[in-house]
Amino acid sequence: MKIVHIIPSLSRGGAERFVIDLCNELANIESTNVYLVSLRDNSDSDSFVSELHNQVNYISFGKKPGFDAKTLSRITRWINELKPDVVNTHINAFEYVNLNVFFKLPSSTFYFHTVHSRAAQECPNNILKQVRKRYYKNDRVTPITISQDGKATFKEYYGLNNDVTIVNGRPELLPTSALPGIKTKYALRENEYLFLNVGRVVEVKNQAMLIRSVQRFNKQVADKKCRLLIIGDLRERDIVEKLQELVKDDPYIELIGAKDNIVDYLSIADAFCLSSHYEGMPISLIEALSGGCIPICTAVGGITEMITDNVNGFLSKEVTEEAYLEAIMAFHLSGNKLEIAKNGVATFTQHYHIRSTAGNYYRLYKHRMMSK
Repeated sequence: MKIVHIIPSLSRGGAERFVIDLCNELANIESTNVYLVSLRDNSDSDSFVSELHNQVNYISFGKKPGFDAKTLSRITRWINELKPDVVNTHINAFEYVNLNVFFKLPSSTFYFHTVHSRAAQECPNNILKQVRKRYYKNDRVTPITISQDGKATFKEYYGLNNDVTIVNGRPELLPTSALPGIKTKYALRENEYLFLNVGRVVEVKNQAMLIRSVQRFNKQVADKKCRLLIIGDLRERDIVEKLQELVKDDPYIELIGAKDNIVDYLSIADAFCLSSHYEGMPISLIEALSGGCIPICTAVGGITEMITDNVNGFLSKEVTEEAYLEAIMAFHLSGNKLEIAKNGVATFTQHYHIRSTAGNYYRLYKHRMMSK
């Protein structure tokens, strides 16, 4: 089976992380030939491109900022010449296969699109929405959603219920050679917790609320403090500056930027914090579960399908500073932390291993090919 995945870039984000893992795992399935196409060029320093396995054929089309008609033309011709069995697009790469889908080029290719977030957020342009809806409705493109919440937003936005839900996954993660240094730098202390937040510093991640909640905990609890590391690309300068202003000289909170070795930090952390306004099915949360790092999350999007409060993590009742502080306090007061961590690992093993996810994608592709 000749499989092509197309994504705008391989920059450090959840969807990009997932596509790398999915292509790597699909390439391990016997008699597959996997291509990963990035519309834009990627450097090793600020993308996941170096983590792509040798079995995956990597191609970059060097797309310029904004809509690039030249890239559209090149991809149209490339797909028609390659004649893949499957083309699976992600995020706004969908629009760069429009001509192939419209003209059925090549006629033997089946098209899929993975919706990584709320349908309305992923495709806010009404004209593009109508184009996608037509393709979905006419069975030209098979939509893939990543959670029951994502499925609900797809139905609400497009008025369709013909999507296929396949949850995200991650491989088992192994510590790197940097772990000893990290253990030394962030040495655990009896009177401190180490909390992690992993994700781009952007508005939807709501890190300002997280910082304020941690600061309130540190003021209210005399015998225990929370040390918080915020790990992720510092891209949106206005948001970064607001967070830096909140943190100021706070000795317990650091913005440390993007890191390749998240597993090392998770292996020494007490809890993993997501304070987001919305999440699809966060890859970072899957990573936390796999390492037994207890999640403390807002109950939004696909998170509620992954975490059961006080069973394999803690959920805030609302997306408010007060409610999130209550979730931190529930973690602090829990006498069942070891069992909750073990339950998190079991959740990962049973539901969110990339091997299972890739198998589900492969079976979907095969089913579509055999049904025509």
